[in-house]
Amino acid sequence: MLLAGLLLLLLAVQCHGWLSPNVLQHPTRLRQSSSSYEEPDNQFGNQNYWDKTYTQEKEFSWYCGWSEELEPFFTELVPDASAKVLIPGIGNDGCIRDMFDAGYTHLTAFDYAPEGVECAKRLFGSSRLNLMDDMRVADARSLPYDDEAYDAVLDKGTLDSIYLSGGADKDLASKHLGMAVKELARVLKRGGIAFCVTAACVDAVQESFDECNEEERCWKQIRDGSIHMTDDGYTSNNIDATMLVWERV
Repeated sequence: MLLAGLLLLLLAVQCHGWLSPNVLQHPTRLRQSSSSYEEPDNQFGNQNYWDKTYTQEKEFSWYCGWSEELEPFFTELVPDASAKVLIPGIGNDGCIRDMFDAGYTHLTAFDYAPEGVECAKRLFGSSRLNLMDDMRVADARSLPYDDEAYDAVLDKGTLDSIYLSGGADKDLASKHLGMAVKELARVLKRGGIAFCVTAACVDAVQESFDECNEEERCWKQIRDGSIHMTDDGYTSNNIDATMLVWERV
């Protein structure tokens, strides 16, 4: 728990620039080979770094848990538990296992780090894995999934990490994040929900969706991070993160 907590602090510090830089269109169907990406100068874009993190921290709910935290806000927008939901950066997040146990069994999950996938498999156990749609190693900037395959995406900090993978080069950071957001637009069905829980890089995530819309309108924002109350009285300020949500149009 201590390791993951320190990691969240480091995410926020780097994204908001509190450290010295020295420390720190509608998408096409043709996907770029990961071998042609510019190499990051930052640990958050390094698979070995995440493998080590997942080896040391077996379970941690990034930014928030499921029951009485994320659940009322997600189910308000994706009430059908049979929805096909894509989970970027599954890793060691016990929240997603709890989401599965709440009835959302049609999950497709991936992680950039092989150990993240292995960690998730241990968290879920064989009985849950047998019911899931898919779990694999994948890169959010070039997803191995079909166009318009999912009803919803639930991102909990993965977009933050993608932005941070650019390190001190903010142009590269924005490029990586923009690639991921375009891929989400590609794999989501029209009317699908992109539900992002962010804390470290709220502004960067917001800007990336806005820029995607400038190329070709594909997102309608339905939650902008302001305080929201569900019909049954849950308020978003009880979550130590910002919830940004878009509908695919």
